[in-house]
Amino acid sequence: MNKSIKLNEKLECKGYWWLPSKPENKIAGILTYTPNEKIKLELIGSFDSKHIDILFCDKKSDENIIHGITSDSKKVTLINCHSYASLNLSCPFPIVNYNCQFLILGKLLKDFEEECFYKAYVTIPELSHWCSPCALTETMMEDKQNEEFATTISFKSKSILINSTDVDENTTIDIKGSVNYQGDYLSPQIEQYTYISILKKDDVSIKDFFANIYLFEQFLSLATLQTINCSKIILYDRTLYQEYKDGKKFYHPIQLFYIQRDTNNTPSTKRYNYLFDYNSISQQYPQIIHKWYNDKENIAPIRAHLIDSIKHKPVFSSIDFLIVIQAIEGFCTRFRKETNLTTMLETLISEFSVIDKLKNDNINSRQVVDSRNYYSHFMNKSKKPYTLEGWELYNLTFKLRKLLICCILNFIGFGYDEINRLLNQSNNNLLQK
Repeated sequence: MNKSIKLNEKLECKGYWWLPSKPENKIAGILTYTPNEKIKLELIGSFDSKHIDILFCDKKSDENIIHGITSDSKKVTLINCHSYASLNLSCPFPIVNYNCQFLILGKLLKDFEEECFYKAYVTIPELSHWCSPCALTETMMEDKQNEEFATTISFKSKSILINSTDVDENTTIDIKGSVNYQGDYLSPQIEQYTYISILKKDDVSIKDFFANIYLFEQFLSLATLQTINCSKIILYDRTLYQEYKDGKKFYHPIQLFYIQRDTNNTPSTKRYNYLFDYNSISQQYPQIIHKWYNDKENIAPIRAHLIDSIKHKPVFSSIDFLIVIQAIEGFCTRFRKETNLTTMLETLISEFSVIDKLKNDNINSRQVVDSRNYYSHFMNKSKKPYTLEGWELYNLTFKLRKLLICCILNFIGFGYDEINRLLNQSNNNLLQK
C-alpha cells in the first residue's frame, strides 16, 4: 500500500489502448494523470477506422469504458471518457484526446458498477492527527553507571486495530494504525499513520466504495471543521491474487484515481482547532458513525451545505449566507414541525439555549428572513427593510453556521451537554463567540 501512487502525485503511462468491444484494435497512446486537474488519454490514431475522413475532427466519440495495458504491464480502465480530436492536414493520422472521470490501475473493468471488490484501504492525511495511530512504541532506558539515556523505538509489522464498526449489513469500517518503514539500517525513515479499511461481506462496485469513502470524508470534515480529501484509495478483488506454496494468498492492489475539486488550501493539523477528535468521542463513535451512514438520504443535502459552508473562501458573498440558511430550513422541514422560517429560528434558538457559544449571539429572525427573501428571491429591498449586507451579513452567517453545526451534532446522536462541551473545548475560529 505504501509504494503506490498518491492522488496528489502526477502519473504518466505509455501503452496500448482499446475498446472492450474491439480488443483487436489497439492504439498507442499516453495516459496522463494531473492531480486536481485532469485524467487525459492522448491516442496516436483513433478507435474509429474512418479516422482519415477530414470530417473526423468534428465528430464526438465518447466512450463509457476504455481499456489499456501500460509499458510496465499494468492493466488500466478509464471510465466516462469524453473525446476531442485534432487533425494536421499534412499528417496521415489524427491525435485523439479523451478526458476521463476515473482511472483504475490494476484491473480491466466492464463498467463502473461491476461488482467485484470486497475491500478498500483509504489513506487520509488528517486522519492521523484526528486519531493517533499508536503504532510506534518509544521506550527510554537509563544507564545510571554512565549517566546516559537510551531511547528504543519499536513497532509491529501488522496494523493495529483501533476501532471496528458495522455501518450497515454489508459494510464494516475499521480504523487502523500502521507504520511505513523505508530506507536502510544507516538511514531509516519511519512514519506512523492512521487509515481506514472498508470491508464488504458481498462484492460491490467501485461506485459503492466511492460513496462510502465520500461519507467518511464528510464526517471527518465536520469533525475537523475543514475540507477533507483522501490521498490514496486501494481496492481488492477476491479473484486477483497470487497463491504461495504454503497456501497463503497475496491480493494484488488496484488503485482508484479521480479529480478532487474541493482541495483544502489552508489545512490545520492542530487538534485544538478541531470540533472533536477520536479520543473525545471514542465511546459514542460506533453509534455516531452508524447514524451518519444509515440516515444519509434524509440528511445528505443539509450535510453537504454545512460542509460547503466551512470551506476556506477568500471572499464572502451572499451565496455563503444562502447556503447556511437553506440548510437550516431544510433541517427544520425534515426533522421539526415548524412551517415558516421565523418559527423555525425561534424554536432552534430556544432548543440550543444551553450552548454557551450561542447565548450571546442574539440572532434577529427578522433580519434572517428579510435577507433570505432578498438574496434568494430578488425581492424589492424597500419591502425587506431588515435585509443585511456586507460585514453585518457575514456576522449573521457566522452565527447561523454555529447553530447549524449544533443541529447536525444533535441529529447524529450528541446530547446538548455534550455539544456544549465539544464547542467549548475547540479553539476553531468558526466557533468563537
